[in-house]
Amino acid sequence: MHKRLFIFLLMFFIPPFALAEGTIITLEKALSIATKNNLSLKREAITLNTTKRISEHSWNPLLPSVTISASDEIELPDLKRGNVDDSVYNGFRNNVGIEGKIALSLSSGYFASREKAKLDYEASRLSYEETVSEIHFQVKEKYFSLLLEKQNLNFLKENLENAKSQANQNEVRFKKGTLSEMECLSSKATYEKLKTEFKTQELLYKNNRLLFLRFLGVKTSSENDNEEAFSLSGTLEEYVDKYASFFDEEKKVNLAQNINAGDAPSIASLKKQLEAALKQVSVEEHNAYGPSLNLAYTINPVITGAERGRIKQSASIGISLPLENLLSFSKGADEIANAQDKVNEIELSIKEKTQDANDDFLNITENLAEKEKSVMTFKSLVDLSQKNYDAVYYAYSKGMTEHLSLKTAAKEKLEAKLNLQNEFLEMLKLYITLEKLSGKSLPLEA
Repeated sequence: MHKRLFIFLLMFFIPPFALAEGTIITLEKALSIATKNNLSLKREAITLNTTKRISEHSWNPLLPSVTISASDEIELPDLKRGNVDDSVYNGFRNNVGIEGKIALSLSSGYFASREKAKLDYEASRLSYEETVSEIHFQVKEKYFSLLLEKQNLNFLKENLENAKSQANQNEVRFKKGTLSEMECLSSKATYEKLKTEFKTQELLYKNNRLLFLRFLGVKTSSENDNEEAFSLSGTLEEYVDKYASFFDEEKKVNLAQNINAGDAPSIASLKKQLEAALKQVSVEEHNAYGPSLNLAYTINPVITGAERGRIKQSASIGISLPLENLLSFSKGADEIANAQDKVNEIELSIKEKTQDANDDFLNITENLAEKEKSVMTFKSLVDLSQKNYDAVYYAYSKGMTEHLSLKTAAKEKLEAKLNLQNEFLEMLKLYITLEKLSGKSLPLEA
C-alpha cells in the first residue's frame, strides 16, 4: 500500500513533455509514456545498474594492490657518540630510495562473495520488474476509469439530446393545443435538469483527463480540455472480452498451480532475496572463521648514499586465521547471527506472501465468475429497459400516458447502461489485479 502511494505521489513530479494535438492515446502508449517518465522506476534502474556493475566486477579482489613510494633519508651527526669507534662516520648522510610493492590478500569467502553479488543483481532485476508491474497496474486502473467516465458521458449526452427533442416537440404540441401546459413545462424542466447534470459530469471528465495526462508526465494546459487534443481508444467491453479470452480456464488452472508452488512474481522476488541472504551467511562465516592468504613482493633500489646501486628485494607469504571470532559475543559471530536473522525474516515473508497470493487468486476467480453472471443480467436489463422506453415513448407520443412515465423509463434505461459499464470496470479491475499477481500481461497493440 505504501509503495503504491509513493509511486502515485512521485508521478506528479515528473518533468512533462508536450502532447501533439489529435493524439490518440492507446493503453499501450499510455503504459509506454508512464514507464519512460516515472521517477521511481528511474531510481530502480540506477540500483539495477549498480548491482549489475558490482556483479560483473566481483572478481576484482584478485587484483593485487600495487604501490610505489620514494624516500629521502638524511642521517644527522650523533648528538652523543658514547663508546662508538671514532673511525665510524659521524657526519651528514643522504640516502634516496624508491620502493615498489605488489601485495595480494585473498579471503576464503571470495567465491561466496561473487555468488552473492550475482544474486543481488538478480534480486534487483526482479524488484525493477515488480515496480514496472505496479506502475502498469495504476495506469490501467486510471485508463479504464477514464473510459468509464467517457462512456457514461456519452450516455448522458444521448439522454440530454432526447430530452431536448422531446421538450421542443411538446412546445409545438402545446402551441397547437394538443398538449397541456403542465406537460410542456415538465418536459422543459427535465431537459434543464439533465443539462445541468451533463455539464457537471463533463467538467469532472475534463479535470480527470488532465489529471491522467499529468499522471503520465504529459504537459497539460487548457488546450488539452477538449476531445480534439487527445482521445482514448477502445471500450470497457472490448477490454473485458480481450482479458476473458487471455485468461481462459486452462490458464487460470496453470496460474493456480504456479502460485501454489510459490512462483508468483512477488514471491519469486523474495525467493531470490532469500538465496542472496543465505549466501550472505556463508560470506560472514568465511570472514569470521576462514583463513586469509597474504602474498607480497617488494623491490627497493638505493639511489644515493653508501649503499648506492644496491637493489633490495623481498617476498613474503602468510596465512592468517582470526581466533577472536570463536567467541559467541565477538563481532564476527554477531555478523553471522544478523545475517541469519535476515534469512529467517525473508522465510516468514515468503510464507505470508504465498498465503496472500493464494487467497487473492481464489477471491479474484470467484468474483470474476460472479461478475460474469452479473454482466449477463445487466445486458438483459439494458435490452428490457430499451424496449420499455420505446413502448412508453410510443404511448406518450399518442397521448396514452403522461410525461412522468416517459421520464421514468428514460431514467431506468440510463441506469441500466451505467450499471453495465460499472460491472465492466469492476471486472477489469479484477483482471488487472490477476495480471499483476500472475506476472502474465495481456498483449496490447500500440
